[in-house]
Amino acid sequence: MRFKITFLFLFIGIFIGCTKESSEDESTESKDLKGQIAIKILNKTNAIRSAQGLKDLLQDDEMDALASLHSENMITYDFFDHVDHEGKSPSERADDLDFVWSSIAENIGYIPWFENVIGCGDTRSAEAIAECVVEGWRNSPGHYTNMIGDFDELGVGVAFTQDSTAYFTQVFRTR
Repeated sequence: MRFKITFLFLFIGIFIGCTKESSEDESTESKDLKGQIAIKILNKTNAIRSAQGLKDLLQDDEMDALASLHSENMITYDFFDHVDHEGKSPSERADDLDFVWSSIAENIGYIPWFENVIGCGDTRSAEAIAECVVEGWRNSPGHYTNMIGDFDELGVGVAFTQDSTAYFTQVFRTR
């Protein structure tokens, strides 16, 4: 079976996530894996910025929560878009949660946790799946623009479907 990486992009000035409580029965192992992937995505994004002479983005708990909620909602409500199941853009979702921002942008993507993903190979480790999604964003002009944009903070959300496809959201913010 062939899988492809699909990414949408939205340019600076629009985004953020939506509220939903995380599942109480989510295993510690699953949370740890998602956390490891999120840290690797942050570090890989900052390496790209550093190569361009840009300052590192700071990890931000609010943005992590917004990004995680959007990733979870894409799975729960079966959509893949920056506009959520309620018709709200990331900036509207941020406003709903009273988060302060002057500019916001979002990258989304999904990749199967699989042994043979086209363009990525075996993605069944935190390192491999993080590398795959970040390289996909780096090679997409709109996503790359967000990654090297004039932002200060980054939130990363990772959620898995029942069949082990990972959904990713990066939320960039300047206050």
